[in-house]
Amino acid sequence: MSPITSITNGCPFHFSFFIGKYKLQKIHKRRTMANYATNKVIWIIGSSYIRRGEERARETIGAKVYWFGWGGLRWHGLLPFFYRSLRGRAAPDVLLIHCGGNDLGCRKSIDLVAAMKQDLQHLYRRFPQMTIVLSDITQRRRWRSGLPGKIDKSRKWVNSVMATFVLGMQGGIVHHPQIVFNKPQLFLRDEVHLSPRGNDIFLNNLAEGLRVLMQ
Repeated sequence: MSPITSITNGCPFHFSFFIGKYKLQKIHKRRTMANYATNKVIWIIGSSYIRRGEERARETIGAKVYWFGWGGLRWHGLLPFFYRSLRGRAAPDVLLIHCGGNDLGCRKSIDLVAAMKQDLQHLYRRFPQMTIVLSDITQRRRWRSGLPGKIDKSRKWVNSVMATFVLGMQGGIVHHPQIVFNKPQLFLRDEVHLSPRGNDIFLNNLAEGLRVLMQ
């Protein structure tokens, strides 16, 4: 397979990765697959999973992507973070977002979904040539607030509703079915963030999803 190009902090780096199992949904792409050449600009933006993922990628993955990770990022900070990152740059061809997990248990799921829809609709209208890809909120062994069972139910609902919404905007969804709470080896001691092994799975899903999208 051809490598995905990846850049972090404006400096390109290369790394090799193995392909894990993945599931990517996409419909009605506005452009043909031929237009998704490897020279397209890809941004991966989100919370600490992205920040930590970039750190792990330096050791194990090897794509060429613009990585923008912010530890503790909640959804209300995503658009300001995106526009701050956009200063002096052109909008990417593909924007992959992983965010929202830190909101669960801290705000009502229906309010979170409303905010996510509003912000993604804004991006879709403001940057019509940019394909939006949403990474599922993953399972955790521990949530920082609320009852775990109730929060996981909310997580599934948010993922389902947002998948339908993003696909309706001709975007894509990346699922992470291998990251499950009953596999402690995939998590750090805080039971929230991913271990190196968990990060490998997470990053493989992102990389393979992007590869399929750009075929």
